[in-house]
Amino acid sequence: MNKNIVENIMKSSYNILTLLLIVCVVASCTSSSSSGENEKSREELAEEKTIHDLEKLMEDLPDPSLVPFTLKSIGAGFDRAHTNSLSNIESYKSNRDKMALNMGVYASDISYLAAYGHEDDCIEYLKASHSMAEFLGDSAIYNEDDLNEFRGHIKDQNEDEISRILAKLFLETSLKMEEDHHLTMAGLALTGSFVEGLYQAVITLETFPDTPENQKLLEPLVKIVLGEEEALLDIIEVLNDLPFDDTIAEMITELSILDRLYKGDLQEIEEKMANDPDFTLTRDVMRDITLEVKRIREKITED
Repeated sequence: MNKNIVENIMKSSYNILTLLLIVCVVASCTSSSSSGENEKSREELAEEKTIHDLEKLMEDLPDPSLVPFTLKSIGAGFDRAHTNSLSNIESYKSNRDKMALNMGVYASDISYLAAYGHEDDCIEYLKASHSMAEFLGDSAIYNEDDLNEFRGHIKDQNEDEISRILAKLFLETSLKMEEDHHLTMAGLALTGSFVEGLYQAVITLETFPDTPENQKLLEPLVKIVLGEEEALLDIIEVLNDLPFDDTIAEMITELSILDRLYKGDLQEIEEKMANDPDFTLTRDVMRDITLEVKRIREKITED
């Protein structure tokens, strides 16, 4: 295994999404054989590009705890609508791509639940994620001692230790993922987690009381949304690397619409926030991005 790649990954670890990249490092070490050297070379080159694009994505993605802890810091109350119900998992079993997307959704939900101290729900979501990984062909690790330690850190609201435990669990699980599925599974899971983080931000912008005081209070959350354009482009690039199917094609189309909003409406908002001291940040100026993120998230989570 490439030592430099592993070191670069671990420098940005202790967040859930980083561990998905480990899957792709494993891929580079265990490339399957093919009928001819030329074919094998094409496969290896394609795999190397996917790994490179995933590394770039990991550099640009914010820590998954950023949105939920920002929500908590501005006084946004806990809302169950910010998470995807575990009751939907059974319906995902008929579509492996959808299962992988929602593994990413649940990863962001775990961070949200942890930020608000919902330790029992966190454990249930981790158990569910374990079951989803097994369904997708991963001999996942499930350690009761780790989960009990994790529960204690949630009660104490120890963000660093929460991240460390999650990193350990997802690292050990990811390293055991079966080779035939890991690249597509990682790419789709990263997509689901990215969309869920955006969803948690924009749904708060939509529902938070629209007062002059709150307009100023919400600026840090808006800046998080504005800052995710580079990660969005990285995700589109990763999805384009993967073997096309209906789900991947649909996600590329939907995220490309979102990208156009970033290059239009959101760029104007960012410029006004930077240059116009009298600019008022109302929920109406975020309406289009909110509607689009909600639409993409519904496509991912609907049964």
